[in-house]
Amino acid sequence: MRLYGRFWDIISLLIFGGGALSLIVSHWGALNAGHGIAAGLMLAQGVLYVVAIARRGGWPIPRRWLTAYFLGGLSLWLIMGRLQPDYWWLGMTYFGQMFGLLPPRATLVGTLVVNILVIQMITGWNPARITTGLILGFAFQWLGGMAVYLFITNIVSTSQERGRLIAELKAAQSELQAAREKEGELAALRERERLARDLHDSLGHALVAMTVQLEAIQRLYRVDPERGSAQVDALKALTRRSMADLRRSLDGLRAPGLGDRPLSAALQMLSVETGQRAGLEIACQVPPEADALSPALAETLWRVAQESLTNIEKHARARRVSVRLDLQAGAATLRVTDDGVGLPPAAEDVQGHYGLRGMRERVEGLGGSLTLAAPAGGGTVIEARLPVIAALSPPEH
Repeated sequence: MRLYGRFWDIISLLIFGGGALSLIVSHWGALNAGHGIAAGLMLAQGVLYVVAIARRGGWPIPRRWLTAYFLGGLSLWLIMGRLQPDYWWLGMTYFGQMFGLLPPRATLVGTLVVNILVIQMITGWNPARITTGLILGFAFQWLGGMAVYLFITNIVSTSQERGRLIAELKAAQSELQAAREKEGELAALRERERLARDLHDSLGHALVAMTVQLEAIQRLYRVDPERGSAQVDALKALTRRSMADLRRSLDGLRAPGLGDRPLSAALQMLSVETGQRAGLEIACQVPPEADALSPALAETLWRVAQESLTNIEKHARARRVSVRLDLQAGAATLRVTDDGVGLPPAAEDVQGHYGLRGMRERVEGLGGSLTLAAPAGGGTVIEARLPVIAALSPPEH
């Protein structure tokens, strides 16, 4: 567009300069003051174009400069036309410039005015000399120019709107990417916090208990070796449990996110692996349509299921577990049920249940809700409900 504008800058200046040169050359043998003034007015129009249009640095030109140029330029052209009517054609320069510089409504009025002034100048400002053919000729020229102008304007407007939408889409994609990166950072921070609490609540307490038992064993062996030996056995059992807790914490730390895996297959695999490791009977029901959920929703549902099964394995003492994902209009509901000992009162604030708080933060961060329930028959029900904005579509195969 900048090169295109420079091209028309050169054309406009050549017209004004060429008109002045043509006037001087054609009257070289009989130059008078009128010829000099007319040529000077032509050059003045070119200077005005440079000051008001060419030096503005590109389209769009500020309205004040457009107003100054067309009012000033047309005034200079009219004065020149009184001196040299044969150079009426310079007015057609403004006719063309209006198409490129003015908005549609101003172009409609401005080009009509230029045509009327040209007709007046051609007829020597004598309305009686205006013929029907002259009017029809300029009318067809004006209508044809306006038709082409409006067509091109519509194309340009459509292109600009498309460009604006593309720019907005790119900005939205950048914001989405930034949000995903931020979510990843927050997830890493939450995981660090979870691991710190896990180590504090399990390994930290176990080490304190070991220290106490070692001191007791040290005293008992002097007076009662048998009780001291029993305390050693208890200490070994505590050490094994602590090692098992540490392995579970490290396994949870190494557990990968959902990544590019389909949600349905990932939940099935998680259920199988947890069931085999913990000796649980886990029934997992996930519809294939779940694979069409957005990455953010799928990741959150995966993390909720992962944390729920980890808590069941560590604390519930359950035998049977159910993992079920239901998709309704506008919502996805994940329900994890077990037949274990149930949750203690205010479970989210109890040491050892740090994962519940993280689950709630994840779910509520996407506008959803997390419900913890203890049925009358025993066990625990964890239900995460997330809103689904876009309609689900079957996954491609």
